[in-house]
Amino acid sequence: MPSTSGRREHPLRTMVAEAVGVTRGRHRDLLRPVPGAADLGRAASSGRYASTALWGENVLLIDDTWTTGSHAQSAAAALKAAGAGSVAIVVLGRHLNTDYGNTAHHVEQAKLRRFSWGVCSLRPWEHG
Repeated sequence: MPSTSGRREHPLRTMVAEAVGVTRGRHRDLLRPVPGAADLGRAASSGRYASTALWGENVLLIDDTWTTGSHAQSAAAALKAAGAGSVAIVVLGRHLNTDYGNTAHHVEQAKLRRFSWGVCSLRPWEHG
């Protein structure tokens, strides 16, 4: 997930692109924030990022922060608009505060489901 703060060097880039042996050769930078992306705040927007063209490829998007999910949703929308097949999102190094909002409910619901490319964890119904 590209930073909208303008930070070019990020530890997550090293972890994903260099440190994970079996996926090292498959890592690609696909997204870049558009001008003014930081001004969107926490609002989800399909125009927050631009993506490299994809042709039905499934994408595993790795992020280091999950607060509202708006950046991840915006990134997934940009990837889908660029032709991605399915987009799955994994958040690394995030502690979930189950006292915040309806986080506890989401965590409990997620525990009941197995991962599937065809089911969104936020909107758990089948997608075609």
